[in-house]
Amino acid sequence: MKALIVYTHPRPTSFNHAIYQKAKAALEDAGHDVRVRDLYSLNFKVALDDEDLTQLENGNTPDDVRTEQEHIAWADLLVFVHPVW
Repeated sequence: MKALIVYTHPRPTSFNHAIYQKAKAALEDAGHDVRVRDLYSLNFKVALDDEDLTQLENGNTPDDVRTEQEHIAWADLLVFVHPVW
């Protein structure tokens, strides 16, 4: 199985980071192909701005969004690890 972990937390000492590490290790130990998308380390822009909206209105997906969509399409399993603040 192809598993995608979407992880987001600014601190590598966080509880969320520990959860992400355990999930990744468990999936790999079970023989799954694992990819991780760490949105903070990627500096992923989480809010659409006017430029993004203009691209979408013109039928174009912004490159950063398209990249993440490709990772999601690859995966059989999605795991999201993020804080709830």
